[in-house]
Amino acid sequence: MQRSSIVSLRTPLSLASILFLFAATISTFSFAQPASAAQANNANVPYVALDKSYIKAPAGATLQNQQASSSPLTISLVLQPNNSASLNNELNAIYTPGSQQYHKWLATGAFNKLYGPTAAQTAQVTSFLQSAGLKLGTSPSPFIVRATGSTAQIEAAFHTTINNYKASNGTTFFQNDTTVQVPASLSSIVSEVTGLSNTEKVHTNTMSAASGAKATTATKATTPQVQKPAYGAGPGGSGLVPSQLSSLYEADAVHNLGARGQGRGTNLAVFELSGYTQSDIVAYEHQFFGASENVPIVNVNVDGGPLTPICQAGDTCTPNDYSGDIEVNADIETQIALAPKANHIYVYNAPNDYLGTTIIDEYMRIANDNRADSISSSWGACELDTGFAQAKAESISFEQMALQGQSMFSAAGDSGAYDCLRDIGSPNLDSLSVDDPSSQPYVTAVGGTSFGNYDPGTNLHPSYHQESVWNVGEACTPSTVAGNPGCNNGTGGGGVSIFWAQPNYQHGPGVINSYSKTGAYCNAPAGQYCREIPDVSANADQYTPYAEYCTGDPTTNSTCAYFSGWLGIGGTSLSSPVWSAVIDLWDSSHGQRFGNANYGLYQAFRTPHLYSWFYHDITGKGQTDNTNGYYPTTQNYDIATGIGTPRISELMTYDFWKFAF
Repeated sequence: MQRSSIVSLRTPLSLASILFLFAATISTFSFAQPASAAQANNANVPYVALDKSYIKAPAGATLQNQQASSSPLTISLVLQPNNSASLNNELNAIYTPGSQQYHKWLATGAFNKLYGPTAAQTAQVTSFLQSAGLKLGTSPSPFIVRATGSTAQIEAAFHTTINNYKASNGTTFFQNDTTVQVPASLSSIVSEVTGLSNTEKVHTNTMSAASGAKATTATKATTPQVQKPAYGAGPGGSGLVPSQLSSLYEADAVHNLGARGQGRGTNLAVFELSGYTQSDIVAYEHQFFGASENVPIVNVNVDGGPLTPICQAGDTCTPNDYSGDIEVNADIETQIALAPKANHIYVYNAPNDYLGTTIIDEYMRIANDNRADSISSSWGACELDTGFAQAKAESISFEQMALQGQSMFSAAGDSGAYDCLRDIGSPNLDSLSVDDPSSQPYVTAVGGTSFGNYDPGTNLHPSYHQESVWNVGEACTPSTVAGNPGCNNGTGGGGVSIFWAQPNYQHGPGVINSYSKTGAYCNAPAGQYCREIPDVSANADQYTPYAEYCTGDPTTNSTCAYFSGWLGIGGTSLSSPVWSAVIDLWDSSHGQRFGNANYGLYQAFRTPHLYSWFYHDITGKGQTDNTNGYYPTTQNYDIATGIGTPRISELMTYDFWKFAF
């Protein structure tokens, strides 16, 4: 996720595209700075560079000048857990059958008490910041210390220089130009510093059937006419309806249990960065479940929310922002499609800012609230543009969620193996790259598949039909990446992380393959493999879409207002809430939290003779579409579709917790 003046389009062809909310982040750095009082006072204090805190300016970007010394900036210092070894041990123990801590989730508030920095450690950090002339701000978590000051003060405090650049597309931005440094006395307390660049605006992962439709020429002029293909039983052929989704992925048996097989007793949540029209959700429910059905929606605004944002000094937020409403509606409606009896859906919503602070704040709010059992996020940006400082700050929340038994899902991206492709102005547009937060070890990354030429039409209870990887016509290939409509028109995300080592749950047939990476590729010890994504997949093709209802307000920047009604929607933004709802059904039917889903999902994958009982393996055999633009589909796990797609009722029957991982 990221923000930026470096815009990120997640769009297929034209304006009809499903919204696009940029992304691109460039991280943090250090430099020899001009003399200042703060620097003079610290002249004899030894400093050390923070790990992975520097990324070069974008290729083709030109240095303009140094950031104005008086320009305000807000930074966030990410603090280490008080006892990292104990935290790692507990994360292992709580997911290991037979251990005394097994499946004993932390209560709300316990994580911060057990692992938050000590008061003395925080005091050391705040004293350093105040001695540098910075003003302390409010923080969403004890793991974050936030401060505001002028560019000159921050450059002096962290031994860095912040420069202004112009990207090759004309976008202007600022970033630090060498590694960030802190006093050696703080090196065991401070892990990263965020806020030293303004290239962090996240994008969504949705594609509309109309925007992805093939264009035809109506006249001799070059004006394309978009044709919306009819598909499924949605009004006007707008896409798959809840009963069709349920039948295709075999959820009927668990749904037939009644309310406890449809989400009763559980809370879902979505991570959002845009306003939306809540009455659209009601219209969707009434269309498919009747006028008496309404899952209670609880809106939780963070940092003022997207309509009335509270922006930090030096940051940029758009007020009254509805630009991502098509994403918000899709996330909520897809969860409801499979879990129509859930107790609540919590819609966490923050401004889509430029410094990355709102993303950190929102994930920490979800973790600290500990209300949601299963959460989906469809917003992200590639690792290369995110920067490790931002990813590290986010990871604290995901570790907390895992210890509390919360299940966190994220869309793996819609541009295949090239997740930066939609981050316009990014230095890494055609580089192999994966999505953050999907690559995070304690997040389940959800890739994309397609039902191909199969259309259930008006059949409300179709049987499963073979899927392929989502890469329509194999249009996304390594030779057609840069500026190509093929990858940009929709392909399931997947690849190898440059930030994270392979977690202990990620093993099984196919996980180690000819595309796997080790050691330095992800800053891991020699011989240690790197994290691969996606973990699982589900339908994401805009040509085999889900039916969505969204209207929006044409007086705002609403994307829904362009469609104003029923439309077909695709993207890994749909496959992620599908899987979050799948695990919510497990929670509901078993009366307990599943926890971080990857432990159980990979365990089921490895269970002898039962792989095909729990999943549909996407092999690519006999199919034209058999890569995600680089990584091929194969039998067993592959980097294009992960383990595969769900057989929902079958997954509900398996008690993962009785078997070792």
